[in-house]
Amino acid sequence: MMPFGVGRRICPGLALALLHLEYFVANLVWSFEWKGVDGDEINLEEKQEFPMVMKVPLQAHIIPRSRD
Repeated sequence: MMPFGVGRRICPGLALALLHLEYFVANLVWSFEWKGVDGDEINLEEKQEFPMVMKVPLQAHIIPRSRD
């Protein structure tokens, strides 16, 4: 599970890739309004698997925010 390698052979673009991922997720959060399906509460409990997963999968409605 180390797509960029480790040690001496680590990918030189790792820092740039992580930076772009942060901006991508931040833009998703900022650009859309996120709501649970049917008004359900979001359950953040986890269950032990490889990798760690949510006990109840997240289902959300995403609505573009108005730019007013």
